[in-house]
Amino acid sequence: MIRPATERLIERDRKLPAKITLRIIGLSTLILFFSTVTHAGGPEYVAGSTYFNSSTMGQPLTWSQGQVNYYTDQGDLSPILANSAANAFVAGAFQQWTSVSTASLTVIAAGQLQEDVNGSNIQVNSEGVVTAPADITPSATYEPVGIVYDYDGTVTDALLGQGAGDPSQCFWNAAYGSDDNFGVAANFLHSLVSSMANARFNLLN
Repeated sequence: MIRPATERLIERDRKLPAKITLRIIGLSTLILFFSTVTHAGGPEYVAGSTYFNSSTMGQPLTWSQGQVNYYTDQGDLSPILANSAANAFVAGAFQQWTSVSTASLTVIAAGQLQEDVNGSNIQVNSEGVVTAPADITPSATYEPVGIVYDYDGTVTDALLGQGAGDPSQCFWNAAYGSDDNFGVAANFLHSLVSSMANARFNLLN
């Protein structure tokens, strides 16, 4: 059981050159994030017969008014990608998607999270219950998309299990994220994307 629920991150493949890896990080993040919007086989989420307003039954879930406001971590992504550079990289990655002529989604960098999310403020106890900063939990609809920069892999360890943030696991844990709160009007209310360019690898190589 996860309380509050926080999910998925981006990491770095130790076998790839930095520029190629960073492109993969950006693409992986947005592929995950937008999979709910442009899923190849149709929408990933549709409103069912319970919870949602009856008039929305069968409709794809969307972001209200086609707009997504995202908030980035206050920390650095890696020694080679400080906070401002990481923010610019994320903005550029989103722009790759929103500039597509058929895109019907507007993505706005609305600000930063209230903290540097790291291993000191996101933890899991022996029962598997995760404690995380309030502004990246599903109830944080005032910051509907949180993007976490996991500098050293400790957030990944907390969410996926000890050792998941190790450089040797970067390929397998390359990207993860999820929509984790939905409104009765068939709208997404919150999503979390976490990203990691593992600093331990950078410092050792």
